[in-house]
Amino acid sequence: MGTISSWNKDRKEGSGKGHIGIRITAGVIVVLLFVCLFVFVILPRFKAEPGDDPETSTSDLADNASSTEDSSDVEDTTQAPTSETSTDRSEPSAGPSEEIISSDADETTGATDPADVTEAPTEPKEEYITILAVGDNLYHKSLSQSGIKEDGTYDYTPVYRAMRYLISAADIAVINQETPMAGESYGIQTYPKFNVPQQISDAMVWAGFDVVSFATNHMLDMGRQGLIDTAQYWKDKHPDVLVTGIALSQEERDTVPYVECKGKKIAFLNYTYGVNSGNLGRQPYLLNFFDEATVRADIARAKETCDYVIVLPHWGVEGRMEPTEDQYNMALILADAGADVVIGTHPHVIQKVQWVTGASGHNTLVFYSLGNFISLQDTAAKMLGGVAKLRLRIDPETGELSLDDYRMDYIVTHFTYDPEIELFSGMTAVPWDQYSRNRAAQHGLISWGKKFSYDMLETYIKNNGPVTKEDIERIP
Repeated sequence: MGTISSWNKDRKEGSGKGHIGIRITAGVIVVLLFVCLFVFVILPRFKAEPGDDPETSTSDLADNASSTEDSSDVEDTTQAPTSETSTDRSEPSAGPSEEIISSDADETTGATDPADVTEAPTEPKEEYITILAVGDNLYHKSLSQSGIKEDGTYDYTPVYRAMRYLISAADIAVINQETPMAGESYGIQTYPKFNVPQQISDAMVWAGFDVVSFATNHMLDMGRQGLIDTAQYWKDKHPDVLVTGIALSQEERDTVPYVECKGKKIAFLNYTYGVNSGNLGRQPYLLNFFDEATVRADIARAKETCDYVIVLPHWGVEGRMEPTEDQYNMALILADAGADVVIGTHPHVIQKVQWVTGASGHNTLVFYSLGNFISLQDTAAKMLGGVAKLRLRIDPETGELSLDDYRMDYIVTHFTYDPEIELFSGMTAVPWDQYSRNRAAQHGLISWGKKFSYDMLETYIKNNGPVTKEDIERIP
């Protein structure tokens, strides 16, 4: 029989004693577990306040206390909000963070309502008025006929489409209407005595023009009644457009013509050197002529009621690219009378831009001629027009207007011509910076047997001299 090991032997002998020890140990463990359960689990439940989280640890409570301190820091920074903060908080679309800050400040500190807090002063807002002006809107017969559709309706929008984005972008846009728009009873008439369809006005307004000057040498081409019918048509059809240079009564003639923009009144006074034919008879108020005494009186009256005065003279010699002595003398008169800016038309070609100082010491910016906006005249020089651009600054403290920036850009009248059927087509005005040599090579003047090229236009521009504020004011 095998030998029993001492280990097994001891186990057998001490088995009774071992059972007793195990029982005692187990009992002690159970008692300890019960005590721990009572101290750490059951007792805290009895001591906890209603609504407290029984599972919140001591470290969690410390974190919450720290969070409360942080909240008071935010609270202090919002007690005296800036105007920007006040604005943000009053916005209905304020984000959750703004709403939380506002709520914390009001509920935990009793901070003064933002509405009762004096807002910090804000910087005055810079504000400007932009003005754009173009030259002669000159419709010869082919151009007048180009807008008549097969169904008898009219559409002249293609003439203005390429320029519309510039015209409509200006606060105020000005154009010189060279000829009468007397109505269908007069028929379409061309050089030397013009009458053009009244429906052209719809495209002009569509393009964005706000001011139309009518005092030109052609305004009596259809007689006094033709002028009256033109003025009445615009008054009835486009009452929101300012018509200047012609009037239907003495009272209307004596009323300062102006456009109100951004709370400022800008006067537009228009005069012609004369007319090709006809007379005003006993109705001198129908058309404004350049008479020094009259012009001085008109400018003085305009300066009493308006914030800025722009004069639109129809003057000079056709085809001459240098201003005449009469233009220089008239410019001095206008400057001395107090005109702020002068924008001339009639020569059908571009002329220089310069500052003129009157005897009174008043400085006036003069655009001597903007040339043609659109025409079917027969020289390259008359295909190039100018666009006067002004930016007036409204002083945020005084409200006064001042000339902040100015320049003259260039445009080209473009069209095609088929000599076999003597047909002009595609008549439109194009910004110079969008005009190309390839397009110039297809110009209708070439097919017409006239001299025209891109290089010719470039030469005219170069010879015209400086036309931007930077270049003009660089001249001593």
